[in-house]
Amino acid sequence: MSVDMNEALLKSVEVLPPLPDTVSKLRKYIDEAGLNIEIEKIAEIISADPLLTTKLLQLANSPFYGFTSEVKTISQVITLLGIGNIKNIVFADSIKSNFKIDVSPYGLDTQNFLSSCNEETTFIADWLGKEDKRLSHLLVPCVMLLRLGIIVFSNFLIQNKKDKEFLDKLQKAKFHNIAVVENEFLGVDHISFLGFLLHRWDFDEHLIEGICFAHTPHAASDEVKKISYALAIVNRIFSPYDGCSSFSIQAAIALIHEAKNSGVHFDLDNFISKLPEKAKKALAQKE
Repeated sequence: MSVDMNEALLKSVEVLPPLPDTVSKLRKYIDEAGLNIEIEKIAEIISADPLLTTKLLQLANSPFYGFTSEVKTISQVITLLGIGNIKNIVFADSIKSNFKIDVSPYGLDTQNFLSSCNEETTFIADWLGKEDKRLSHLLVPCVMLLRLGIIVFSNFLIQNKKDKEFLDKLQKAKFHNIAVVENEFLGVDHISFLGFLLHRWDFDEHLIEGICFAHTPHAASDEVKKISYALAIVNRIFSPYDGCSSFSIQAAIALIHEAKNSGVHFDLDNFISKLPEKAKKALAQKE
């Protein structure tokens, strides 16, 4: 079953919605310009798309980035965040906007699911915004897409009339460790599949490697180990079925201790202080 489904899943990727024209132009220019990229040319391509321009300015002025003064132009956004981050953000936003979202094959409420996805992005920016701003800027677009695999899998299962069978397997597993069920049914879990998609869409290589080791951050190279641990921690906190529970928070704290033993430092007090309120309450009750 999983071999056949995996082959069908990979074929379905070939007909995923194409990236918008602005994104294609941006990618083409960045690829062709190489080391001679000009901020004003990037700004010109983005400014030709009013909707994308508005979204980027809103994002730059949101709590995700915490700039002290208002960012008013696309050139400012590019200068502050860097071309690599802008590319990742533009790609992430366009990809997210291109998918119809129905996560019923996972037994999840779609609106609650989307709310949790937004919480994940807000948390990574809030948690690492001052502790490691560079890492925060790099991870925001990745966390925006952290559950994209679930969205793609859900669409695929619905289209192939396998959604009820998949949900039945999840229910029999009592919704524990969905990665195991995904691997058994589809031949890949949604986090690993995201790494494949990011590679296909030409995202930052460090992000791709980081997401590929999100299940085993201790095994990541030193260059991306902190990325992998940060993603593993966020993935654990906002686990689709027991997110922000005392168990998920304790598991995330255990990852912080493991990271320290692997030479990666996160400020535990800062982490706990930035947890969502429901997570803090769950942690307090446990203690």
